[in-house]
Amino acid sequence: MKRRRAASTLARIDPDRWLAVDARLAEDWSPEQITAEALISHERIYQHIAADRQRGGELWQQLRCRKQRRRRHRCGTPRQRQRFRGRRIAERPAIVESRQRVGDWEGDTIVGKGLSRIVTLVDRKSGLLRMRRVPNGEADTVMRAVVHALHFLQARVHTLTWDKGSEFAEHAVIDIALRAKSYFAEPYSSWQRGTNENTNGLVRQYLPKRCDLGAYSDADIQAIEDKLNQRPRKRLGFRTPQQVFDASFNRGALRS
Repeated sequence: MKRRRAASTLARIDPDRWLAVDARLAEDWSPEQITAEALISHERIYQHIAADRQRGGELWQQLRCRKQRRRRHRCGTPRQRQRFRGRRIAERPAIVESRQRVGDWEGDTIVGKGLSRIVTLVDRKSGLLRMRRVPNGEADTVMRAVVHALHFLQARVHTLTWDKGSEFAEHAVIDIALRAKSYFAEPYSSWQRGTNENTNGLVRQYLPKRCDLGAYSDADIQAIEDKLNQRPRKRLGFRTPQQVFDASFNRGALRS
């Protein structure tokens, strides 16, 4: 009992070792690089930096990536991620992976400064993009934007593939409204929605990271969508996404 009480009052890591860590940070070493020399895990070093920042320290300024706060999970807390259960991507029909038909969509949200987001929906075969600006990432708000964006194209909506973000918790309502089926990629597997991820990269040319998405009007968002849908793509034989998508109807473009 005496030894236990005595041990609880001792510092877990010797202060001199923290001084060595601080010195390496001042030399622009990353926590991972310091780990081997100081024999302290990089996670523990990040905690040390965070605690120093809360005390008003400046160790965080030595980090190459100076985020305001660290997030362990991309898709929210465990409680948020478990709010809904959906079909896993492994259950998705093989025809979706082969890109043999128009109508298999991938979706995501683009985040900027503030609460506003951009919902992006991309057809896997044609690359056709649909975009909607929403005031926040609430599941109900995102659900309404998705239905609004694809309602007039319902004849060409067979499946939708999302990540496991809580903003897609209303996927069952989307499925009913569009008469489609939703599937969910595995956590930390953005490559399973590669068409959408690549298209979001193209959108970022016009909506750079950390910009205020609320400052863009619906007309601005529509202009970006039109520009990308009318741009020839090499993988489409230098046809445009709009041309490939319209060809599936064998008639003129469907416009909402």
